[in-house]
Amino acid sequence: MPHVERLADLQITRGCGSGPPRFCPQSPVTRAEMASFLVRSFHLPEARPAGFVDTGGNLHESDIDAIADVGITIGCRTDPLSYCPPQPVTRGQMATFLTRALGLD
Repeated sequence: MPHVERLADLQITRGCGSGPPRFCPQSPVTRAEMASFLVRSFHLPEARPAGFVDTGGNLHESDIDAIADVGITIGCRTDPLSYCPPQPVTRGQMATFLTRALGLD
């Protein structure tokens, strides 16, 4: 999979396991993982906490805060402000996130 290898070379993906390194191409991507892909792809800076009630302690918490800071996400719920890190990303959501990241909206 040359595309996966290229993303790994660019450090956009770090795979889903090590020893040996794996990518898991058939596994869904969570909203939390997607945040990290976007931060690495667009070289987004760290940000202050966005105030999501459900991201504390999540491995991707700082990346979630970073995509919120630049307006790529507003979360999944507003009362209380939530991001829904373990939920899978739909194709429609991914299109929205990419459109915002590319400044096309």
